[in-house]
Amino acid sequence: MGITEEWRSEAQTFVNFQGRPLVVMVVGAADTGKTTFCTYLANTLWEQGKRVAVVDADLGQSDIGLPTTIGMGFVTRSITHLREISCQASYFVGSLSPVGHLLPTVTGTKLMVERALALGAEAVIVDTDGLVHGGAGMALKQHTFELLRPTHIVLLQRGQELETFRRLWDGVVWTRVLAVPGAVTEKTREQRRQYREQRFREWLSQCGELLLPLPQLRFRNVQWGQGNFVPLEVLPRLSALMGVNVLHAERTGDTALVVVEVPPNLSDWTPVRQFFGGVPYIRWVTPSRYEQILVGLLDSNEELLTVALTFRLDFREGILSVLAPPVPTERVRTVVFGFVRLALDGTELGILSPGSL
Repeated sequence: MGITEEWRSEAQTFVNFQGRPLVVMVVGAADTGKTTFCTYLANTLWEQGKRVAVVDADLGQSDIGLPTTIGMGFVTRSITHLREISCQASYFVGSLSPVGHLLPTVTGTKLMVERALALGAEAVIVDTDGLVHGGAGMALKQHTFELLRPTHIVLLQRGQELETFRRLWDGVVWTRVLAVPGAVTEKTREQRRQYREQRFREWLSQCGELLLPLPQLRFRNVQWGQGNFVPLEVLPRLSALMGVNVLHAERTGDTALVVVEVPPNLSDWTPVRQFFGGVPYIRWVTPSRYEQILVGLLDSNEELLTVALTFRLDFREGILSVLAPPVPTERVRTVVFGFVRLALDGTELGILSPGSL
């Protein structure tokens, strides 16, 4: 796609900027040329000798890092696409869309900008996602703006869809509204899915099996692993009450979670409730509930080591088997469950709602 004269002219503003490090927040609906503009601006600043970082906050169409993450990398040579930037750090949100996940999306974007600045970036370009409409879009962009405190805002719009943001931010920071070049085409939902699945296939081709010992792990976004565990020696009694083999059980507040080998067929749950001290809610799951889900593996400093795909949960062996790029298993301390199910060939199997695990 050709770069317009308007884009070239505005880019000089950033080249000539003096003062604190540049933080440029680029906002626009889907398919308005945000990534192309970010690529052009990154090249322009790098060619002027600046140390340039790009934060890719588009969860579903990520170029820097895997979809479901917010990635950050530095420009080290002239590039034609953001995919050519090596991911230096990333934050795992676990979703393909910020809808329902606004807080982690804003948090991850802020942390990646801070990381870039801490590593000496003189200019940070933030490529945001295309959610700009409705209450969710307004909340996401406004709170991202408040946290990042950018030096410059670029709004790419076809009509008047970003006028609310212009009125909010113009006069607070440098804000420009740029036209979307006519050569920019809109992608279909199917094209977007195909792009993600291709990225997942490429990633899975580099993965191998890692065996993570359950006792060394903490878990997030799942009920499992959060409560008081039923001792192993007591599980046979619970198995007899439920009529199935119980692999794991725990109680958290007024809910008991029971992991079973096969689905139970009980008509009266009263004895099971009494076993747990009369809790009103009993939830049973099989290990497969936690398998084939994208997860983030964090170290003891809460830094993302890598993204993984859960493969097998084995309570008898006490392991969680995942597919992931090579990382030292002893460094993994926290498993953050995401909200995307994947087949082993990268095909998207479904989206999980928050709280469903």
